[in-house]
Amino acid sequence: MTDTGRAQDVTDTGRTEGATDTGRPQEAPEASRPRRADDVVGPRTARSRNRRRIILSELALTITFTLAAALGLAQREDLDSTALFLAGWALNLGVLALCCVLPWSRIPSSWVVLVPLVDFVAVGLSRAAAGEALSGVGLLAAFPVVWIAASRMQTAVAVAVTGIASLAIIWFPLVAGPGPITLDTLVDPILLPIMLTGLAWFVSELTEDNRRRQAALRASQAALRESADAGRARERLLGTVLDTVSVGVLAVDACGNDILMNARQREGHAAAAPPGNDDPSEAELLIFGEDRVTPVPPDQRPVLRAIGGEDLDGDQVWVGTGRSQRALSISSRSMHDDDGAFAGTVVSFNDITELLRALHAKDDFLSNVSHEFRTPLTSILGYLELGLERREDLPEGVAGFLQVARRNALRLERLVEDLLAINAGTFEVHPEPTDVGRVLAEAASSSAVRAARAGVSLENRAPSSLHAVADPLRLAQAVDNLLSNAVKYTRSGGTVTLDAELGESGLTVRVQDTGIGIEAEDLHQVFDRFFRSSSVRSSTVQGVGLGLLITKSIVSEHGGSITVTSEPGVGSCFSMTLPQPAP
Repeated sequence: MTDTGRAQDVTDTGRTEGATDTGRPQEAPEASRPRRADDVVGPRTARSRNRRRIILSELALTITFTLAAALGLAQREDLDSTALFLAGWALNLGVLALCCVLPWSRIPSSWVVLVPLVDFVAVGLSRAAAGEALSGVGLLAAFPVVWIAASRMQTAVAVAVTGIASLAIIWFPLVAGPGPITLDTLVDPILLPIMLTGLAWFVSELTEDNRRRQAALRASQAALRESADAGRARERLLGTVLDTVSVGVLAVDACGNDILMNARQREGHAAAAPPGNDDPSEAELLIFGEDRVTPVPPDQRPVLRAIGGEDLDGDQVWVGTGRSQRALSISSRSMHDDDGAFAGTVVSFNDITELLRALHAKDDFLSNVSHEFRTPLTSILGYLELGLERREDLPEGVAGFLQVARRNALRLERLVEDLLAINAGTFEVHPEPTDVGRVLAEAASSSAVRAARAGVSLENRAPSSLHAVADPLRLAQAVDNLLSNAVKYTRSGGTVTLDAELGESGLTVRVQDTGIGIEAEDLHQVFDRFFRSSSVRSSTVQGVGLGLLITKSIVSEHGGSITVTSEPGVGSCFSMTLPQPAP
């Protein structure tokens, strides 16, 4: 079987550029077919291998032929013709010599098949001279049969060639001999051609199947190389992209092992490491809460929660200590396999240190400016009130001017108070049993004057007596803010409705208007500091965007919630819900 493998390689690698294979379609262009091992090692090495395979394939026959020749010489008295017998052996030796000296790299690959055909002639000569004593010499034809069958000839052609050649081997002595040619003399030795032809068909089919497998394997290897190259290219691209972004990225598998970590996250991981510990575990990292001092318990740390399957959204922690301490906003998304099982998570770390510092600086600025405004405002209001007390001594019209100045000074004072309350961070509330109905009635009465001037109808549907637990002063402030906004943003002829009820969820207070409404994309920002929608900013309605934030802070200090629904051109409805203690 070693010879079969060698013979197969002979014609596969023996072609020259531009040559076509015997009985086979021309191969695809070099650029479109998978590379063979010979293409990889270089043309010189390929030519050397081709030459060696041809020589080794012929040498196998020559060695066997030589042993048969030696046996024939030992029984030369039984040979029909010793000279003809040796002539066949000599022809085989000559073919071997030619195989060793011919420049196969410059000979078309289709010509290589002449070698086994000449071997058929050599075997035929020796068999014709062997006589009955060494009739088995004809079996040497199996070598050229395998060679031809393993070439790139089509199976039918290979079988036909070997069948004709093997018949020639057994019929040549009959034709050249002195005896008469009869049907029996032609049929008796037919077993050898049948065996050789069957062998040729078997080897050809086996070789073709093997060749197809090799082609499929080369194609698979080429696809695998391309896939590996594409994978490495994608990996380089992904690594470059991740190292370019300013957000730390960490990917872990279902067991919590790191899969991927970009350069920014490696820096953050190093910043959170305790001094002297270059490779800390998650539990050893210096991670603190929003106060920058209290360590976050290991089981509450964001990465461990993310590994547990929890999706995080903007969790804020501080890492490190001292002047190098950094604030991180952490988000995560879980990964799942085709069966829906947890397969890991991707965690992002956004450094928000500078943002928090900027917000803190802004709060300090607003607080300082508000305090600085308060002193001159107190003096201005005091002198305006003194002037108004002596209005009878003032020239005609001056009192009206002073009243306008006082009204705007009071408005500015309320704005300063709001700024100070916002920057304080919390509103102190003191819940107590309160007649909410009376508080709402007073708030509605206070806003009724503004509503009448704006041509807006204000309707109070709240019960006149409704008892609940709440801070009456803060509740009144929150309702005043909602009613003030409703009146300001409702056109003349519109309606503002105040309502309240006590249910299972607690005390609910609603302020509904038929005003200009709020765009859907602005609803999630209405409670943000200084936010005013573009439609409001372009209108003549004054404001700085603090009323709703103050209202939300009051409701939050009560442990409640506030929601809003709105439709542009139809109106808005704000609902405050304050939980109540169990009876």
